[in-house]
Amino acid sequence: SFIYLYIFKIMAANHPNKIAFEEGVSYIFKSWTALNLAVEQDWGGVESAEKRDWMINVIVDYFSSNGKKLDVEDIETILDQIMTDEFQTILEDDSSYLVAKHIVEIYHQCIRGDFTEVEKLKAKYQSRQPATASRQQNNDDDDDSSGEEGEEDNENDDDAMDMDQDESKPSKPEPEIDDDGFETVTYKRR
Repeated sequence: SFIYLYIFKIMAANHPNKIAFEEGVSYIFKSWTALNLAVEQDWGGVESAEKRDWMINVIVDYFSSNGKKLDVEDIETILDQIMTDEFQTILEDDSSYLVAKHIVEIYHQCIRGDFTEVEKLKAKYQSRQPATASRQQNNDDDDDSSGEEGEEDNENDDDAMDMDQDESKPSKPEPEIDDDGFETVTYKRR
């Protein structure tokens, strides 16, 4: 009977519903602004990304252990606790509640074999990734090209300013040097 239990656990671990649920939790966490900031800014230390991945496993395991007996407030409490303990972050918005609610919704869909929301999250996440990468590349390209053009433009602007100054302002008088070799300073009244 131990072997059958072991085989059942392995099969359950690889069940498409569980895989989809884990994927959905991952996408939710990777789009959660508070958690993203905590990871990007290393609020959880240098292993912040690993803590986020661990957090995903904690939530998935919690759902596996407690099944349908879960409620949104339980998950919210777990999320708040992990954010406080692991990322030294106290959430003052409703984001942990909204994330918990979304996770519970996905769980109920996944146990029915409905992966529609997970697919939407996946598409949304993937659509943001190339946009971010191309935006960064465009900014780098803009910086490179505008830097070169900007230098040329600045040189031209400097020439134009020198011309304007030459034409519009009378030239500065030569400094007066006294017998001891010091420059005489004259003050203009305002």
